[in-house]
Amino acid sequence: MNQFKQILREHRVAIALAVLTSVIAASPQVYFRLEHRNDGIYQGIELLPDSPWSARAREVQDGHPNFGNIYQKDGKDNPYLLQPLGSMVVAYMGEIFSLDINNTFLLSRFVLSFIVFLLIYGFVFLLSKDKLVALCGAAVNLLADSILSKSGLVQLFFHGVSYENFLRLSKPVNPAMIYFFLFAFLIAFWLFYRKRKWQYGVISAILLGLNFYNYFYTWTYLYSFGGVLVLLLLIQKKWREAVRISSVFLGAFLVATPYVINLYRVTQFPAYNEVSSNIGVLLTHAPLFVGWGVIVALIIFFLGFPKGDREKYFFGLALLLTPFVTLNQQLFTGKVLEAPHYHWFFHKPMAIIFMLIVIFYLLARWKLDFYKKALAVLIIVTSVTTGIYVQAYSYSHDMGDGGTVLIGRQRYGPVMKWLNLNAEKESVVFANDEISHITVIYTPLNVFYHRSTSFASLSATYARQLNTMFSFYRLAGVDSKEVEDAFLKDREKVSFEAYGIHYRELFGSHEAFPDEKIREIALSYKKTLSLPAAEWLKNLWTKYEVAYLVWDKKSDPLWNLDKYKFLTKVAEFDDIAIYRKI
Repeated sequence: MNQFKQILREHRVAIALAVLTSVIAASPQVYFRLEHRNDGIYQGIELLPDSPWSARAREVQDGHPNFGNIYQKDGKDNPYLLQPLGSMVVAYMGEIFSLDINNTFLLSRFVLSFIVFLLIYGFVFLLSKDKLVALCGAAVNLLADSILSKSGLVQLFFHGVSYENFLRLSKPVNPAMIYFFLFAFLIAFWLFYRKRKWQYGVISAILLGLNFYNYFYTWTYLYSFGGVLVLLLLIQKKWREAVRISSVFLGAFLVATPYVINLYRVTQFPAYNEVSSNIGVLLTHAPLFVGWGVIVALIIFFLGFPKGDREKYFFGLALLLTPFVTLNQQLFTGKVLEAPHYHWFFHKPMAIIFMLIVIFYLLARWKLDFYKKALAVLIIVTSVTTGIYVQAYSYSHDMGDGGTVLIGRQRYGPVMKWLNLNAEKESVVFANDEISHITVIYTPLNVFYHRSTSFASLSATYARQLNTMFSFYRLAGVDSKEVEDAFLKDREKVSFEAYGIHYRELFGSHEAFPDEKIREIALSYKKTLSLPAAEWLKNLWTKYEVAYLVWDKKSDPLWNLDKYKFLTKVAEFDDIAIYRKI
């Protein structure tokens, strides 16, 4: 107990900053409730900010942790494409305290932000033995992500807001859970690497194995790091050390066995090739550039990182060389993954950490203690100020997920309440993009359409995605003469709905979607016109067990669901009507 109290005293500044970070991450959600608690605006909708992981946590709470099909009724038992562990942690955290989905996310923002700050701080402190650099490393990566790139700086200073709206840290589930398992492993693995105690090795293997179930890019990054570290040890002819380190990565496969089985089942699934294309997998052996940030960090590392401690030196070198592997694994595999994920969550944070370690080491070596402390204060204050500013401006701004957008979403609150009270659990709802997104978070229901289905489920075949997209155009009354122009106008949407992010990854933008593909899809649409809209829609909705339809007359004035005799209106809230399929 005395040792624990001593640790708390020694690192009290880190604990205080961790608390402040968690408050900054959670404050917009809390403030929204306080601001509108008495004005009648608040109707329980708190998607602040939007995140694809919101629905995944709700899916776990609804009793479907398998993630076979997160958004739709069919395919729940399919092999999962998206790892469920992070969402499970957040969902069960809420269930322990009997919290609804809003309070589940609020709790996770407080708790996970606090823990992740301390994990990053702990890892940097173990490497540097310097509290100041550890504080800066955690603060910068979690609160000042918006200013760690040229595009981020331009966006922040000229548009006043983060390029994503709100801090990344404040998004539900990830990246907090990504950083949790990443830095928890790195801490345990460093202790095993350094102290050679088998207990740390076991913990490292378990944590590394758990990364398989949380985020694809984490375990591939860490195995690349392990491969580089083992290679550096072999070059030094440290055979026993190479075997010892390899044992952690081999042991993790035991923990990952169910994941490997699931991955094999995914590759054997009939729709695997279609869906793998949707999620951005490209077939090529072309190399990718790692980015100037990584190169600059590597140069700074070579010039200034202390070489006296060879173990620490090669550990750090392995982490900085890893991007050259993760971004060029396709030279051997022939498959390019969605490379920005490595940059956002691994390459950039590690580059920042090691640049800070070198800078603070050199200042200490040159006995410039005043400048070292001044720089630390500047970095921490700037990071905290940036975090507060991004959260405040994103909340008050009319664009993105703050301001009038969030207030506008409150009109869907009564609809969600009605569905929760009256719709049978697991029923399927047809609605537009925004309502569908909210439905899978605030109700235990499934949806016919969701913006993320194309890269989240093995059920998202090309034919199904087309029919789903066509249903909206049929409702809008688009005929054979209008369809090609309509698809050309909605080029980005058509590209995404039909092919996921494939063409964005292939050509750099959805706008580059080829005209011939649009004409091909338009021809498929024209074939549906052989049946009247009412008959075609009824057949489609019957096939996928659609039970309820929600019509936002303001957003979709052309739908006119009243004219379909197989639908009956069961509720209406101002300009939103709910229908049941007879």
